[in-house]
Amino acid sequence: MLAGLVSLSFSAFSEDGKCPGMDDPPPPVLKPDMPKLIAALENLKDAHGRSIWQTTEETKKDLNDIFESVPTKTKLEQFFQLLFLIQRNIEQRDLPMSVEPSGGITEVLLAAKVFTDPAFPKKITSVQLAHDDPNRNPVYTLEFAAPEVRFPINQGKGFASWDQGMCQIAKELVFYNGFSFRVRPNRVNRNLVVDDFDRVELFGSFGSRGMFDIDLNYVELEKVEFIKGTDQGKVKGRVAKREFKENKHSKMFKFIGGMIPNTSKQRIDW
Repeated sequence: MLAGLVSLSFSAFSEDGKCPGMDDPPPPVLKPDMPKLIAALENLKDAHGRSIWQTTEETKKDLNDIFESVPTKTKLEQFFQLLFLIQRNIEQRDLPMSVEPSGGITEVLLAAKVFTDPAFPKKITSVQLAHDDPNRNPVYTLEFAAPEVRFPINQGKGFASWDQGMCQIAKELVFYNGFSFRVRPNRVNRNLVVDDFDRVELFGSFGSRGMFDIDLNYVELEKVEFIKGTDQGKVKGRVAKREFKENKHSKMFKFIGGMIPNTSKQRIDW
């Protein structure tokens, strides 16, 4: 996922702009057992014991579109599409709302098979949805069992792309407690957009080779737009504050590196 995020190292780059593993097939997409997923959704309750989901013909159709469409959506898009569908079926008057493992959120994520690592959903201790700004969509906030949780991308293989004269390798997503985001459709083309990210970073080997040689490990995510019918997306991010804390950079790069965002198009999955 997000392998070409920055326009700014990976030592084994090739002369013709190809990275090792760049053309490998995408990871397998496991289809959920739809009756099991619907049952898990119907059992979903918030911290006050209120039911969150009601199955209708429309919601069944929406679930089929998320999990059984052709071409198949990536696991990452399925995750955000499912949360957006749940969001759409919650009345604003019922917000804020919090769901914990005892309320069935772990079972929903496991039944949906939106994570390649089934152990990861068990690290999520709370999913909250709040309408904190009347002029914006609701905000999701996730809490974890540890202050920092890392998710290996592509079953630990990462994703590679060639940009700025070198291989850009996305290796892990780094989540911190209070990880938050908003989900909405693009008003023009109806692509799913996830933005206003907070407390999440991408770890990997990024940078540039040319007039200036720059190596980076941490990038903050700001916005992701999933392009319908593909495994591609537009990703916006910038150099993370953690990058400057853990690695040495010039004073000039420290000044401008975290200020200027970059948008790229690449495969998006985890």
